[in-house]
Amino acid sequence: MSKDDDDPGERGRVFAKIAPIIVAYYKANPRRQFHVEELRQHVLAWVPDIAPDSPGRILRELRQIGQLNYLVVNRRQSLYRFLVLL
Repeated sequence: MSKDDDDPGERGRVFAKIAPIIVAYYKANPRRQFHVEELRQHVLAWVPDIAPDSPGRILRELRQIGQLNYLVVNRRQSLYRFLVLL
């Protein structure tokens, strides 16, 4: 990403690119455990020009707005498990 990472417009563009990929990954893998690196690699396959931390940031944003849910299984290992939305 660029030096304008804090620009709301740029953040919105990154969200628009990455969020649908993460939501599709979530829907295809319900209740699955995953490492953030796996998610990052999946997103990079679709959008190669992103900052390494963008998938994790967008994952957290999607959780905050209620589009997906997950549990942190092991923070040190960056291990998560998707949960079903209620």
